[in-house]
Parts: sequence; C-alpha cells; structure tokens
Amino acid sequence: MPRRSAVVYVGDDTNVRRRVREAVADAWSAPRTPEYGVAAPAALAPVAEEERSPLADACGIVTTADALASGDVRRRLAATPESVPVIVAVEEPGVELTRTVIDAGADDVVRVDPNERAETDGSCTDSLVERLRDAIEPALTRLGADDVVRLREALLDAGTTLMSTRSDEVETKIVWTMEQVGRQVEVDRIICYLDAGDAFEPAYHWSSGNCDPGSKSYAEFPGPEALSTFENVVRPPISAGKSGDATPTDEGPLSDTGSPPGANAGSVPGAGDGAPPATVHVPLVSDWELIGVLALETDEPRAWTEDEVAAYRTFGDLIAHTLARNERRLELRRQTERLEQFSAVVSHDLRNPLNVLSGYLDLVEDDVARAEYEAMERAVHRMETLIEDLLMLAKRGDAIDETESVPVASLAEGAWDCVRAPKATLTVGDDVGHVEADPERLRQLFENLFRNAVDHGGPDVNIEVGTDGGGSGARGLYVADDGPGVPPDARDSLFDSGFSTAGSSGLGLAIVDRIADAHGWVLEVRNDGGAVFELTFGAETAAAPA
Repeated sequence: MPRRSAVVYVGDDTNVRRRVREAVADAWSAPRTPEYGVAAPAALAPVAEEERSPLADACGIVTTADALASGDVRRRLAATPESVPVIVAVEEPGVELTRTVIDAGADDVVRVDPNERAETDGSCTDSLVERLRDAIEPALTRLGADDVVRLREALLDAGTTLMSTRSDEVETKIVWTMEQVGRQVEVDRIICYLDAGDAFEPAYHWSSGNCDPGSKSYAEFPGPEALSTFENVVRPPISAGKSGDATPTDEGPLSDTGSPPGANAGSVPGAGDGAPPATVHVPLVSDWELIGVLALETDEPRAWTEDEVAAYRTFGDLIAHTLARNERRLELRRQTERLEQFSAVVSHDLRNPLNVLSGYLDLVEDDVARAEYEAMERAVHRMETLIEDLLMLAKRGDAIDETESVPVASLAEGAWDCVRAPKATLTVGDDVGHVEADPERLRQLFENLFRNAVDHGGPDVNIEVGTDGGGSGARGLYVADDGPGVPPDARDSLFDSGFSTAGSSGLGLAIVDRIADAHGWVLEVRNDGGAVFELTFGAETAAAPA
C-alpha cells in the first residue's frame, strides 16, 4: 500500500525548488528519506473527480508566498488532511507576510535563502531542514484515494465470499477475509469480539505476527459510550481538511448534536498506556443490537481517513450480517431437528395405536351395523390423513428438491391410486403434457386436492385434471370436481392451516398452497359446477405436450 511519503514543493521558483530538494535529502537518512515531488501552481487547477491529485501522496508541502496567491493553490491546500503540514519558504519573514500566509492556509513560515545551502555537519544549522524534521513524519501510513478504491473492491469480493459461506466455513472465511483486508491496508491485527454476556470474547482474529487476544469487558474498549450508540471509535481522531470545521477534538465526537449509526467518534477517552497507537473500533450491529466489536490495530503511528474508516464499517457490517445469517441458519437447523423429533413421536405414539384400532375395527366388521362401521372407518381414515399431513409439514415444510420435466397424467393417476374412493372417478385430459416440478411434491399436491374433492364432494364425486390451453402454450393446470363447490364465506381462509370442513384434517389445502408457492405457481379457487382449483405457472414451468 503506498504511503503518504512525499515532500512536495508547490511553486515556480527553481532556486527554492532546489533548496527544498537538498533539505529533504539532508533531513532524513535512508530508508526513511521521503520522495521529493514538484507541483507547479498551474497543475493544481480544478480537475475531473477521477483524476489523481498531485498532492495525493504528500506527507508535507513546501510552497512560497507567491504560489499562495493563486486561488487554485489555496483550494488544494485547504483540501489536504490536517496532518499534512504546509510550510512557506520566504527570504525575509515579517509580521504582515507571516499573517498573510497563515491566513491563506499555511502552518509554518521558515526563512530560506534560495541561493545558499547550509551545511548540516554541525558547523551551522539549516532552519528548513529542522522545520521539515519537526513537522513531517514521512513513515506515517495514510490510505490515498486509490487505496480506498482497491479496499472497496476487496470488500465487494469479501461480501461475495461471506454471503456464500456455509455454517462450517464461517470461521475460515471470516479469518481469510480479515487477512486479505489486513495485508492490503497494512494493519497489524484485526480482531472480532463478540458479546458473550459478561464479556466480549475474541471469536475470530488475524495478525501479521503473534497475537493471543483475551476477553474484554465493555468498559475496556476505547469509547464505550460511542460504541453503544453504534459509532465508530478512531484513534488518533480523524482530521478533516484544513478548511473543514468537523475536526474531532479531545472533547468528544464530531458533534454534540447526535451522530447517526456509522458516524465516527473523534477522541478516545481513556486510551490507556500500552494500547496500540492507532486503532479503529467498529460496532457490529444486528437488528439494532450491539453484538460485537471489530478492532483494527497498528503498532506504528497511523493517520486514518473518513473514506477508509467508512470502508472498515462496511467490513464490520458484512461480518455482522454473516454472523446473523449463520445464527438464523443454525436456528432453522435446530427447528428442523425438533420437527424431526416431533415426526418420530407422531409416527410412533400416534400411528401405532391407530394401527391397533384399525385392526380391531376389521375384527368387528361383521358384528356391528354397517352404518356404524362406516362411521368408525371414516374416523380412522380421517386420523390417518391428519397424521400424514402433519408428517408432511414437519418433514418437508415449504421445501422442494430438484425439479424435472414431469408427465402430469401418470403422476396424477399415481396420486389417485393413494386415495380411498372406490366410487369416485378421475379423468385426466389428453393434453396435460409435462410440467417442470419436484415430482414428489407435485404428487402430494394432487393427492391432497383429490382427497379434498372426495371429502367435500362425496364418495362418488367426479374429478377432472386438465389444462387451461393445451399444448406448449398452456399456462397452468386445473383440478375440478362436480361437488357442491366452495362456500363464499370460506374462500378467504380456505388455504389457512387448521381451516376444515366436512371432517377434513384442516391441513391438506394449506399443504397444496405451500407446494404451489414453493414452485412459484399461483393457486386460485373458483366455483363452476363444483370447485375448480387453478394452478398458474411461470414461463419456465409451463406445461408442454407429452
């Protein structure tokens, strides 16, 4: 990552330019010697936003009073970070001249004779060399605009990686992403602390060296009050441009008017001895609750920028979203396990007694009146249907497996074979063709619609399966019967779980609706000489001829 490690001379005076170059060479020994750059005042005229500024890598700027007379120069200097000093070289400093250049945006004034070079072997002192040494830290890391663009691109890739993470990959993917970000922006450590109730535990971390982070109480974080209001906490504080008026101070955050989530708290109250000299702490927020803190730390001085910290906030949001998503996934898995346990209970504790009851019913068939026997048989059959529907919901829910081109006629006839209705009839149209569906779930859909028709239309009901257009242009299928139809006051709640009439389980049509919805189909009901259930497909699942 490039550092802000260039001393830039802004001006047209060639003698001053030479003196600045010589002073830069004398002020520092290798490898700390910064680069030396020159920018003519004309080069600081307004440019397109995407063009790189000649001052983008400057850790210090030396200019002249003549150059400061240019409005373009003053505007560019005003936009530089507060940590980049501007030194004005003058031949004869005076009170009025000093006041003028300071008002124009300079930080310091130094007397420079452009025609001489002072010795630095101890025989005399070069004031420009001294001022450069005192004011400029060439090794100070600061991300430039290009670095932030690359960081954002890396975070886009990280987002793709984290969003596709399986539960067993969460730790690996988060740590891998931390490493990619950490190495790119040259921080020494990235630690993800998660709220464990009485402390924040280091759940995931990456370090360029050895790192064994321990747990922290909430109060041990820098700026806990700011974190509690979802603000970033930055040390040292972010400095605005020289003309900005939102520079954080040691008194608190950027403003005392209240900061929105994602704002930066300026100072770090109580940053104790031994703490890393530069840190960013980003709150991890899920459903408006603080679930953890993402800490980025460096062991060397660092100047953070607003855009850089905003990118770290995005990184924290990605991690928080990944953790919340994984927690929801684990909760769904736990729910599935509970449903499977429920299914086992239903299968064993309900089906076994029902099988015993059905067996005794067969034994007494000849000993009771026919009407009484059929009533008991219907009750047993209803219980069997209810258990099957409960098991179907518990095991499958709304899920569908792989879809394929399914022959509608043979699938419907197979479902009809599972329905106990010897006096009822099923007619399947010749043009129903194929449909893209999960065959097992479509079979369940037909089976439940057929049972519903028998329950409400009577034992001798006639059922028809057809298409609304036939051929490759078909938009869907229908299942119709010649029963009494659907009561008008029942249509709004017909597909709700638990709604039942005529002794049905109350789950069959709810299952039909869920299966249709899982396929992306629209299920509607109307009356036309009986009940008509219509399935409307999307273009990708439209019925095709056999």
